Amino acid sequence: MKSKIAGHFQRRWQDYVSFLLMLVIIFGMMYHLMGLKNMKLNIPMQYLGGDDMSVIVNAKMMTEQSWDMTSDRLGAPYTVQYYDFTSSMMHNAGLAIMKVFALITHDAAVTMNLTFLSIFFIAGIISYFVMMNLKVNCWVNAFASSVFALSPYMLYRNIGHIVLTECYFIPLSILLCLWIYERDDVLVLDKKFFKRKINYVALLFTFLIANNGIAYYPFFTCFILMVTAVSKLIKTGKIKEGLRGVVATLMVCFFVVLSVLPGKIYTLAHGTNSAAVDRAGFEQAELYGMKISQLFMPVNGHGIYDHYIDIYNDNAFLVNENSTAYLGIIGMIGFIILMLCLFSRKDNALSKRLGYISELNITMVLLGTIGGIGAMFAFFISPMLRGYNRISIFIEYACILAVALIVSSLVDKLKMRIKKKEKNRVAFNIILYGMVVLFGCICVFSIWEGCPALAEPPYDTIEAEYTSDKEFVETIESEVEPGAMIYQLPYHKYPEEGPVNDMADYHLFIGFLHSNTLKWSYGSIKGREEDEWNEAVSEMEYDEMVSYLKEQGFSGIYIERRAYTNEELEELESALESVIGSKPIESNNMNLSFFKF
Repeated sequence: MKSKIAGHFQRRWQDYVSFLLMLVIIFGMMYHLMGLKNMKLNIPMQYLGGDDMSVIVNAKMMTEQSWDMTSDRLGAPYTVQYYDFTSSMMHNAGLAIMKVFALITHDAAVTMNLTFLSIFFIAGIISYFVMMNLKVNCWVNAFASSVFALSPYMLYRNIGHIVLTECYFIPLSILLCLWIYERDDVLVLDKKFFKRKINYVALLFTFLIANNGIAYYPFFTCFILMVTAVSKLIKTGKIKEGLRGVVATLMVCFFVVLSVLPGKIYTLAHGTNSAAVDRAGFEQAELYGMKISQLFMPVNGHGIYDHYIDIYNDNAFLVNENSTAYLGIIGMIGFIILMLCLFSRKDNALSKRLGYISELNITMVLLGTIGGIGAMFAFFISPMLRGYNRISIFIEYACILAVALIVSSLVDKLKMRIKKKEKNRVAFNIILYGMVVLFGCICVFSIWEGCPALAEPPYDTIEAEYTSDKEFVETIESEVEPGAMIYQLPYHKYPEEGPVNDMADYHLFIGFLHSNTLKWSYGSIKGREEDEWNEAVSEMEYDEMVSYLKEQGFSGIYIERRAYTNEELEELESALESVIGSKPIESNNMNLSFFKF
């Protein structure tokens, strides 16, 4: 047994070492780019009150209950149901990973931090195994997968857009398309369908893809699967060949429908709520479309070419989140190669594979670009998907894969020459190892160059504010009965209502986040009865409000001071002090106050 294990490691040592090298590169670059040496794991890496607050609230729910779709500690005196917010049900893979960390740590901040940091490792690992399946040289694979794992797209979106940062299944989407295009045994509808193990792997892929990326990544995957179906149909002239891409598309759609089924059941029972997720018309698909120029436009000029980036961003039209589309050095090289491959001869296996990937690449560009297929889809079919620039991460992976395939082919050719020739073997080895090292250096430089202007997070400032909020809410919890209800001002619709003065969209979640038993009035979905009740109470005169809230069993009023001007805050707190007969408790950072009944 020992000899077999030793023989196995002797044969595969390069695979294991290259895999570890990839993990080291990812960790090392994260450590440098994110300033992890100054981070405390139990303090959130972001605490701005925007979408990042939703992430840590999800983590809090995961530590307290089984999942995040309901809560009896929000929307008091009611409970909240988040089934109207469809995207909450369309990133279950990320939530499952978060749940694992929640079960281990029992701490919301630690859970959020670990969930976020794990994304880059998972992305690299999945990419590594995808490229390994495609016979990419292990060292080339390690470097290329590191580039994907730390793409500008993922680094820029960060925690705030964590549901889109979770790009780890995109390599599976590309691999599934390649299997259908190149293999004859994948998703063939015949009597042996269930006897082929590869079909069960494909089924798993479609399940994972459907539960990631809040509809965007499944939609983009279905698009390239249909491109694959058309390509196979045209090239083979056989309907059954085209059907395989259709089958994969239907499998993804099936799992998407399955993921949102609880929301559909809730809607049937409680009626539709169009106010919950307000998406404007098709014009947002234009606004948030991708620009080809931005595929080559860095987010950060590192002090070298920032001036030119600023000129473009200040003068060009429709510059927004689509600035995250930058491909990086490796991605740009791959993009150019794939464009050239559209016109090249396909006379060997590599050129045929690159030719197919080039077809995917150009059609993805046509889908994502402003005024492209995505905009037409929004105009004629549905405007619910609006950020078509987000397909840029699919384009980036296709481009990185193209470069990896070419470099790997060159490495394999050099190895064959070394085996065949007795003379000049040393020289060929030097060229071989030099090529791999050079490629590795270019990849590491590409990661650094493509990194957006991420200053090290202000960990000290975050810790001070987080600690102040925690101490304040714990003080409230010690002053009232366990399970007491707290009414929150100002009234603010949820979700996606936007900031008010210095209060970010989700700052009102602070009370829930730092308490363990208290029930809070904020958090009901807009358009439902619970939200209408909350709005009606907020419009009462202060003496009537206090009297009514006491009757309903509330124990006090919590104020998010950042939502008010100085004059408004003074008027509000003076009126409540007069009605209640006591001064408020204040947080150390003076952002919050609480009047106990």
